[in-house]
Amino acid sequence: MVKKVTENVYVIEHEEAANNVIIIGKKGVVLVDTSLFPEKAKSIAKFVREFTMKNISLVFNTHYHPDHTFGNVVFDVPVVAHTLTREKMEMFDHTYFESLGIDYFEPKLPDVLFDDTFEHEDGLKILFIHGPGHTPDSSYIYIPSESVLITGDTVINKIHPEIVSDSNLAIWLRTLEKLPKAKYVIPGHGDIGDAESIKNMADYIGKVKKLISGELNPHEIENDPNFANREHAEMLEWSIKNLIS
Repeated sequence: MVKKVTENVYVIEHEEAANNVIIIGKKGVVLVDTSLFPEKAKSIAKFVREFTMKNISLVFNTHYHPDHTFGNVVFDVPVVAHTLTREKMEMFDHTYFESLGIDYFEPKLPDVLFDDTFEHEDGLKILFIHGPGHTPDSSYIYIPSESVLITGDTVINKIHPEIVSDSNLAIWLRTLEKLPKAKYVIPGHGDIGDAESIKNMADYIGKVKKLISGELNPHEIENDPNFANREHAEMLEWSIKNLIS
């Protein structure tokens, strides 16, 4: 499903899979995250051409996870990401693909790298900003003129987030506190939100942190709407195992 955010920003939602965001510039289109499957990425490229009459001229990966990066192989354009994103993706080998149940192919690695911020301008000023926590390389996009914030998996709406072994809850909270104020907040998974989405995510991560440290009773979380109203409760148990293993 395609949802309009502003005249220049649209979200391609895939139920619970990672969101893809298209940013329509003067000359070309920026695609944020490319999906897990190359065939899906091809469909996205075709849709963008037909919908905008422009080609995708730049790809951005919010972090290294395969549901945000494997579709890179479809695009013969520069791929922007944090330096650590490339380093993580360089570790994707046959064993990693087997663990995902996917036949091996050579991933396309990001080739335009940044450490703190990167700026792209094509009729719109687009800021790519490092915001670790969910993963060490996690980054987000801010488009001031559109009042749009594209968070990757730093913010997740209506679904339990994936907290992985290299997540850092304290750093994640600091990133959430520093996110630019925007009218529209586009999460890595889930519906388009606003400032309340960031507030809910900070509340969620803060309470998981307290649960791990023993400051919070599990029963308090069970009855908390910010937890009870999210889908895929099994993800919370999986995430806690990742944090304590």
